[in-house]
Amino acid sequence: MGYISRKNFEKQITELYPRLHRSIAAFAAGSDVDADDILQETFLKAYKKIDQFDGQSALYTWLYSIARNITIDEFRSRKRKPDKSHTPADELDIADNEPEAFEYRQKEVHNLRQAVSELPEILRDVVVMKTLEGLSYEEISEVTGVNMETLKNRMFRAKKELAERMKRTEPEDEQR
Repeated sequence: MGYISRKNFEKQITELYPRLHRSIAAFAAGSDVDADDILQETFLKAYKKIDQFDGQSALYTWLYSIARNITIDEFRSRKRKPDKSHTPADELDIADNEPEAFEYRQKEVHNLRQAVSELPEILRDVVVMKTLEGLSYEEISEVTGVNMETLKNRMFRAKKELAERMKRTEPEDEQR
């Protein structure tokens, strides 16, 4: 028997859904995989198998693992690589009201999201979990089954690759 009742699980869905949605949307950025569809399938699968939740990890970590695996399966079934961003402009956190700054920041965020979406899956995975969700390397290891030193190495490689990609997308006058 699991460590959470179906009733308690149902109560936590509204709290966990937005966080999982952000993570899966970032993980699937650049593809036509719909985060809402993935999460619907995730919560349905988790609800049916709630008795298998053993409490060894946080409920969020368990759900993220399910959602991540469903997303990977969806990528594999489509046999295609991500190629476009689906981030609506209203999801961007823009503090400056000046149109030029807004456009520059919007382009910068778009370029970063594009660069993340172009990372190989093994690097993109750790970037999304560590930076967007704030999971520890230990939690990421639980989700992925990859040891922590390998994850740290992948994060280092991902940061280096992202920095190189972002430098190539800077406007010419900014590079000087």
